[in-house]
Amino acid sequence: MVKFKRSFILQLCLLLVVVSMLAACNNAGTSGSEEPAAAQTETKTETTQEPAKEEPKEPELPEVKLTFLYPVAAQPGPDQQLVNDEINKYVKEKINATVELVPLTFDEYEPKLNAMLAAGEAFDIAWSSKGWLGNYQPYIDRGAYLELTDDMIKQYMPEARANIPDKFWPDMLAADGKVYGFPIYQIAAKQKSFVIQKRFLEKYNFDVSTIQTYKDIEPFLKTLKENEPDVIPLGLAQNSNGFYTDRSIVAADGSPVGYKKDDPTYKMITQLESYEAKKEYYQTLRAWNQAGYINKDAPVLQNINDLKSKGNVAVGIEFTSKPGGEIGEKAQNGGHDVVYAPIADSYFTGIASAMHVINKNSKNPERAMMLLNLLNTDKYLYNLICNGIEGKHYKKVDDKYIEPIEGSGYAPNGDWVFGNQFNAYLKPGQAPDTWEKTIELNSSAVVPVSNGFNYSEENIKAEIANINAIKNEYGTALETGAVDPNTVLPEFLDKLKASGIEKVDAEIEKQWEEFLKNKGLK
Repeated sequence: MVKFKRSFILQLCLLLVVVSMLAACNNAGTSGSEEPAAAQTETKTETTQEPAKEEPKEPELPEVKLTFLYPVAAQPGPDQQLVNDEINKYVKEKINATVELVPLTFDEYEPKLNAMLAAGEAFDIAWSSKGWLGNYQPYIDRGAYLELTDDMIKQYMPEARANIPDKFWPDMLAADGKVYGFPIYQIAAKQKSFVIQKRFLEKYNFDVSTIQTYKDIEPFLKTLKENEPDVIPLGLAQNSNGFYTDRSIVAADGSPVGYKKDDPTYKMITQLESYEAKKEYYQTLRAWNQAGYINKDAPVLQNINDLKSKGNVAVGIEFTSKPGGEIGEKAQNGGHDVVYAPIADSYFTGIASAMHVINKNSKNPERAMMLLNLLNTDKYLYNLICNGIEGKHYKKVDDKYIEPIEGSGYAPNGDWVFGNQFNAYLKPGQAPDTWEKTIELNSSAVVPVSNGFNYSEENIKAEIANINAIKNEYGTALETGAVDPNTVLPEFLDKLKASGIEKVDAEIEKQWEEFLKNKGLK
């Protein structure tokens, strides 16, 4: 009995202990607990924390290969592929793509581009302009370039687009009001100039400020011819001619129309009127050619840089004359310093004078746009394609300046071809404020009423093709003084008329008048 009582008492005590422990555990989770708040929070966190969820990953881009056609002044150097390979290492990391660079000299570019487009080849990116290589509107009319919609640009090129001032963007609009290219942001003004080797100016004490028109260079050419037998006074070629200027006319190179400065109606000067007004200019060129001022092979020489690279062309032509451009000219003139002598007003020509376009047959247009976004925003990539590999092709002087290594094997000298030029390193001789001056020139240049005007060739395609053939037959010969304009110019004009130039002028003028009405100028 005693044993039973003891056993009962022990069991009762154990039960009381268990009940007490349960009560204590229950009180610890209630608001009446005396445990500090921080401890409560800590306990709660430890008991309710879940493993962190991984952010959903964007699907990886499949690797693609792109092709990029662009013009260069001279044949590429031996390190072209080396630089191309280095570019591909970087681009593959960025957008999982590689790119085949296809540099073509100025005289090669247009025929090659035209042939590839005609054959329906699926290259991706090409260089284009208004009024020059890869001519923007005519190729659009052929259906060659891909439209770049606002949505596409926002998705694939947002950073590059953010760098372009909105006031310049309308210049990219084609005749149908759509955009088919992306501008290379750089100099947006043109000023035609003579490029003169400085050593001859100093030797003969010639003041460049006396040169205001093309005629004013004649005494200097005469001096060079009489005293420098191994020098070509004025170098011209098929891709470098046409320096006629008339400061009473508003018509920048590449502009589709021109008009008199003092004409409040902005009446278009027709092509026939322009050619007839140039008769005295052609006669001057003829006289210079016969006097030996112009290289005799000018009508057949395809690329002026083949001649200038020898360093014995005293005077050449530059159609843009941008701040700091003398450095590139120096490289093309055998390493001789040059000076610009402007012979025309500076005109705002817009941002469409240099651009990149995407082939309508491209198999990877989105990735092509991503590459263009990099070329216009990534300073490392832009300077790699412009200048090559640091330490091999150039030395970095400081954060702004580099020094090209002579004979390094890579020197395209075409910063204006590849992307936003305000990302470029400066080279020896360029002023520290080169880019600031460029922006100032863009802002101060005369903006012609024709800015933004593009005409459609839809109704005059056949006539334009015939006219261009006639211009190719006669134009260079007249522009280099190789023929007598007194007999050849009338023949040239007759053939232009027979080819339908009056119909073309009438169609352009009709579209021009409509453009003026839409701007409220009529």
